[in-house]
Amino acid sequence: MTEDDDKRRRNLYDEHRRQTWQDIQSSTDNFDKNILAVSSAALGFSLAFIKDFAHLPTAAWRPVLYASWLCFATCIVMTVFSFRLSVAALNKQLEYLREYYENEKEEYLTKKSTAGKVLDVFTWLAASLFLGGIICTMMFCIKNVH
Repeated sequence: MTEDDDKRRRNLYDEHRRQTWQDIQSSTDNFDKNILAVSSAALGFSLAFIKDFAHLPTAAWRPVLYASWLCFATCIVMTVFSFRLSVAALNKQLEYLREYYENEKEEYLTKKSTAGKVLDVFTWLAASLFLGGIICTMMFCIKNVH
């Protein structure tokens, strides 16, 4: 390979990496927005229309319903906090990029901040809580259908 070929390959790699990073950011943003909207709607509908499925004071498996509400509410709170946590993680990432490019510190190329690690945990927990809320709501409704 010639030097021009190497440079061309590096430029193509940089372009693809940049596009992939943008796609990841877009997917993450959409995930957060959608999980917030859908979990809020699920909680709202559950609170508003549960009377159509069961008479709450005499309903079976009420703790399962309460668990679903807790799952949805916790999912909402975690997702809202994740927006601010994301900003902190990105700010730290900018610092790491500066260390890597300007100060040539190799260890900063793949370093992940505490905020970034916590953000990953929040994302998985929010998704799990949303799924748990849906499952609990469905279980309650199936058990109490008249």
